[in-house]
Amino acid sequence: MNKNIILKTDRLKIREFNLDDSEKVLSMSQESGIKKWMPDQVYDNLSQTKKVLNFLIAQYKNGPDPSNNPYVLGIELKSNKELIGHIGLSAIDEGIEIGYAITEKYQKKGLASEAVSAFSNWVINNFALKSIWGVANKNNVGSIKVLENSKYKYVDKRDSELLYIYE
Repeated sequence: MNKNIILKTDRLKIREFNLDDSEKVLSMSQESGIKKWMPDQVYDNLSQTKKVLNFLIAQYKNGPDPSNNPYVLGIELKSNKELIGHIGLSAIDEGIEIGYAITEKYQKKGLASEAVSAFSNWVINNFALKSIWGVANKNNVGSIKVLENSKYKYVDKRDSELLYIYE
């Protein structure tokens, strides 16, 4: 299937999902980090995963509008074309939030920071947004580090979450 590439970094391609990604997305959803930090992105089976991917893919056709529907892309490693995560935008009370995850096998290599930094810059330059919010659980040290490495600035604490902004 066609994989429409949105942007490239030194090591990554950030691209649209397609249904060929279903098994990998299901597998990534079962990892302990996703279960702990993103429980709403844990899928029970391939059918449920395909339903979610069909919804996300439909958003590409409608033209991305993260204020109304999530806009989520796959993160692929250039070297072996492996899908290793996702990155996207969705609405929150404060505005538009970035969300991201990298499969455990590829964590702690700077790939999430590379993706978040490039994607955030691309979003600011291609969407009618003045800022992007980053929200991380105060105990999710890895996610906090990614936001800080990607030039997000700490703004406030909300319950157990830390709020960051990229402008």
